Amino acid sequence: MKKNMLAAALVLTTAAWMSTMTFAQELTQVDVVLDWYPNAIHSFLYEAADAGYFEEEGLEVNLISPAESVDAVNFVAAGRAQIGLTYPVDVVTAQKEGMPVAALGAVAQGALDCMCSLAENDITEDLSSLAGKKIGHSGPALMKAVVRTVTENAGLSEGDYEVMDVGFDLITSLTTGNVDLIVGPFVNDEIVTMRNAGYDLNVFSQQDYGVPQLYGLVMAVNTEDYAERTDLYEGFVRACRKGFDDIAADKELAMDIIMNEMNSDDNPLDEAQQSESYDILMPIMQTEENAFLSMDAQVWQNVIDWMNEMELVDGEIEASAVMLEVQE
Repeated sequence: MKKNMLAAALVLTTAAWMSTMTFAQELTQVDVVLDWYPNAIHSFLYEAADAGYFEEEGLEVNLISPAESVDAVNFVAAGRAQIGLTYPVDVVTAQKEGMPVAALGAVAQGALDCMCSLAENDITEDLSSLAGKKIGHSGPALMKAVVRTVTENAGLSEGDYEVMDVGFDLITSLTTGNVDLIVGPFVNDEIVTMRNAGYDLNVFSQQDYGVPQLYGLVMAVNTEDYAERTDLYEGFVRACRKGFDDIAADKELAMDIIMNEMNSDDNPLDEAQQSESYDILMPIMQTEENAFLSMDAQVWQNVIDWMNEMELVDGEIEASAVMLEVQE
């Protein structure tokens, strides 16, 4: 009798073990290339993984920090990653260049980058006071287009101010007085850093000066792979939304994830800064009008039209080509 019971137990144990192994083997690998080092804006991904939401959808998600800012789009276009966190203009540019890339969802409903000056520089709200001033930006053609748009909106011509490419030295260029205003700092990053360092800033939204609403961050995917494996991507979105709901409802949970899972010797994070970043990001990642990861065709079309006007792309591109309609 005991032998029979033991044999039955072994059968059940083996069956359970084989079932677990089979389930693990059936998980589909999904590589996600981040836009930057792991920080507060990525906490929904880490929570979705920790809580098992990806696994519930049959996915095993690998989060990868990029070597360069262009990695996300290039990896997705080449099929080397399934998801890439990037910026709307990169998706439009990729589409224009013939890459099979489109946006799966908007991680931030509004722009995260802005313009700012030291309060002592006396840059007025209408920006007309930029006449005779130096404007610093980080180099890409997009930033030059932003400068052109906001200065024209302020009634200035190119000869009225000086533009300097300061690369990644946005903060230093402003705080040392090399420039009077910088274009491109992120409200949840450089702005927080400077204010915590004691600098009194005037911060300006680019959207108040002619630049269209820009999604602060989007998920790019390969359209060919999406067409073949739509269920996989819809499952990924469902899991991400659950992860976001968790961290949006519980800041303590989000901070625990940020400081215990993202923080490392290779990626040191300041808890106070990340806490402020979380507070800034939550009402941008989801608004009363727009759910997390939702997108609007008119927003995309306005971006495309502006990019054409600024000669960042040329030719007709429809919003339907750069955004995907994901089922709930």
